Amino acid sequence: MADNPSRLSVPDVRAAVKRVQTEGERLVGRVRRDTEALVARSRRQVVSELLRTTRRVQADVRDRAERVLHELERRRAQISATLENQAGGLVETVSRRLNFASGAGVKDLQKRLAGLEQRVGRLASVRNVPTPEEVADLRKRIAELELRLDAFVRRGETPERHREKPLPGA
Repeated sequence: MADNPSRLSVPDVRAAVKRVQTEGERLVGRVRRDTEALVARSRRQVVSELLRTTRRVQADVRDRAERVLHELERRRAQISATLENQAGGLVETVSRRLNFASGAGVKDLQKRLAGLEQRVGRLASVRNVPTPEEVADLRKRIAELELRLDAFVRRGETPERHREKPLPGA
């Protein structure tokens, strides 16, 4: 068994329980032998002493088993807590490394897209009727920004990497 009781493993505990059982059996055997020697003196006295000894041994074995079970439960709780902490740290590390899109980044791209749509609306109202080339170009830019927004969300990229290109005529 290990020198440090807080480092007991399940095999160590099983070995300790087995030793307690063996010791109990040895004590019962010794009590039996002592009982046979004492029976010649006084049966009643011997039986009482045997009963007391047996009860002491039984109580001792029960106490040791309970201590072992409490220790196992304490260690199970400790191991569970350690695993929870490690799993939480692992999730956090994986999340950081995957660089998931933040809510602020998505909102920034949505705001930029709304700004472009407003610019398109202002251009249309100032010129009354945009040229087909302008409409096509603006639609193309809006589609590009939508694709960028989708890519941002899928890959978790930051908006700083993808600043919008200036609109023609802006």
